Amino acid sequence: MRLRTRLAAALLVAAVVLSATSLVGFSLYRDAVADQERADLSRTSESVATQLEAVLDERRDVVRLWSQQQPLGNHGSTAQKQSLKTFVRQTSFSGASVVRANGTMTGIYSEGVSAAAERDLMGQQFGDRRYVREALAGRTYVSDPVEAESGNRIVTISTPIYGGEGVVATFNAAFHLDEGDIGYLARASATETRGIRILTDESPVHEAGPTNASDSLVANASVGSTGWTVSAVQTRAALDSRLWPVTLMQVGAFVFVLGSLVVFGGWLYREYVGNFERLNDGFGSLVDGQYGRTVSLSGATEWTELEDGFNELSETLARRRTEVTVLNRVLRHNLRNAMTVVVGNADRIATRTDDETVSEDARRIRKRGESLLELADHARSVESSLDGPPEAAGDRPVDAVLAEVVSGLSEEFSAAAIRVQSAPEGVSVRGGDLLVVALDELVRNAVVHGEDPTVTLVASADDECIRIAVGDDGPGLPAVERRVLTEPFVETPTEHGRGLGLWLVNWLVDRLDGDIDVTVDDGTSVVVTVPRGEGLPAGEAPSTTTDEN
Repeated sequence: MRLRTRLAAALLVAAVVLSATSLVGFSLYRDAVADQERADLSRTSESVATQLEAVLDERRDVVRLWSQQQPLGNHGSTAQKQSLKTFVRQTSFSGASVVRANGTMTGIYSEGVSAAAERDLMGQQFGDRRYVREALAGRTYVSDPVEAESGNRIVTISTPIYGGEGVVATFNAAFHLDEGDIGYLARASATETRGIRILTDESPVHEAGPTNASDSLVANASVGSTGWTVSAVQTRAALDSRLWPVTLMQVGAFVFVLGSLVVFGGWLYREYVGNFERLNDGFGSLVDGQYGRTVSLSGATEWTELEDGFNELSETLARRRTEVTVLNRVLRHNLRNAMTVVVGNADRIATRTDDETVSEDARRIRKRGESLLELADHARSVESSLDGPPEAAGDRPVDAVLAEVVSGLSEEFSAAAIRVQSAPEGVSVRGGDLLVVALDELVRNAVVHGEDPTVTLVASADDECIRIAVGDDGPGLPAVERRVLTEPFVETPTEHGRGLGLWLVNWLVDRLDGDIDVTVDDGTSVVVTVPRGEGLPAGEAPSTTTDEN
């Protein structure tokens, strides 16, 4: 994975982790705020329910206490009428009445109700009313709210009046819901965003504040003596208003974190990744032989020092290549011209003398001159083979490579026995053209330094590599020549090879990412291992290899 990809992946992971952390933190805070709101609502509903219970208990006590007054049992009397009137004026109740045990009303007083209306109610049957039945059964009862003839919503508290025969009547006291302590309790606990709703099983008792929002938070508490429910209602807008500043802070923090990551990533890319990529491209150019390439690195002092070192190395390599190229061309040109003169003069000496010794010396001079001319040609072949990347050589069938090597050298050295013992068919090798040159040099070296030699080529293949063994029955490769093939060897005036051929083999196999192994035992066996190719070129069929003598 490339460095920029790893950096991008690391920054992406950091962004995801920080984003997830931020979202989880916000979600937890939102839940905590919602839980706190529900807890506040629960405390509010329980507080209102407790206060409402206290108010109703107080009113029940007032009704029970007043029911013990003697005049209330004097049905239809002026004293009874006066007692009812006094009760209404001295308490928070808006009306009171007495119903005989047989269910008929014997006394009533209500503010806002005319005397004629009161007289009409006298003697009427109220025994079917629940508050009357409960009181006649000996219980003090708080009724559910009802709408009175006056249009007001009222609640009636009834309690029994006892006589010598037990319950002789009921004392009934009514109060308006929208006035007094109950309405005050609801209104006092309500706000612009929080409503209070007091409910019975069938209808609302009282409401204050916003209570109709469909997505509100609700907490309920029960009034034990009546079974009424007190609901505290919090609108979602209120919760959102508390969360909104935190949401803005979360978004701001998220944007800040992402911005910081972007800035940090940009700095890392500029300070490290960009420099590494430019430096890597520069080394790639040097590997491809594009000497003189310079790089520009930015950032710390160490990068500047590395830039200066690389550029100096690149310029040095370019200068050395120019020097070597010029020197090689001049040496080969001058060597060829000089040796041509030497060979020509040796020929003239040999043809103009009758002295056998002089003639033999002239032949040796000519042979040595021709050898030097071959060395110049060999140097040109080395330069040509090593010029350009190994990919340019292309893949070739192994058996075709071996056949080409054997065919060419068998014509040149007819006295030598050169043959391919075995080679896999349909298997390609990477850089086939370069491998031909390397194998040609190995076989040529074996033929030149042996007497009527036999050279055998054996190839095998696995899933990744091609192994080609070049074996001969000659005197054995000298130790210094083996070092040229198998070790990082630097020649000295006392230790050096006999030519360029084995050096060329070393360089070519190295360019093919291969290895060389040498074994000397009754001859020499050189095993070249190179990577397997991708496949045969389109339209090229594997050749059929036969032994050549």
